[in-house]
Amino acid sequence: MPLLQSLVKEKEFATAAAFELDYDTQRDLATALGVRWQSTIIVFKGAQEKGRSTGDVDIASIRSLMERAL
Repeated sequence: MPLLQSLVKEKEFATAAAFELDYDTQRDLATALGVRWQSTIIVFKGAQEKGRSTGDVDIASIRSLMERAL
């Protein structure tokens, strides 16, 4: 997701990591994470989920979601 990739490059998120899964070929992982729709972003701090969003294309909203893990 280009918006997420651009945010991860910002100084504020220098310690963040972004991982993508292929929804069509990694169904087991998607199911394990509770991902029911493509374009889902899940934010973790350590092993704890801090929030998720599906289909969001607003950079301010995605930034706010990511800030929950700081």
